[in-house]
Amino acid sequence: MSAFLVLLYAIYEILLPPDFDSLAGFGMFAMLFISVYFLFSLIGWLLIGFPVHWLICKYSSGSYFFYIAAAVLFTALIYLVFGVIEVAAIYGFFALIQAVLFKYYAYKQPQT
Repeated sequence: MSAFLVLLYAIYEILLPPDFDSLAGFGMFAMLFISVYFLFSLIGWLLIGFPVHWLICKYSSGSYFFYIAAAVLFTALIYLVFGVIEVAAIYGFFALIQAVLFKYYAYKQPQT
């Protein structure tokens, strides 16, 4: 879901391509972007997300507050590493969306 927000932002910034060739190029960019985004997201969840989720569940109540705090710390770490607030804000925002959605669906009670 969060990858599609980036694509919507790209459409907002550059508008829809005016001709078919440019539209086809944008479609290829979108497919490549989503593929790479999912790959990085999977690696991020395996290396960072699941261990942090395990720590939150083991040492705290597992509330949304701790997931939000983890995303804020991740954003601060990205800012310290890259030194660009825009990069940190984008990665932090999408990490926050993924973490909150994960928490919601992981603990959602089944409908009966």
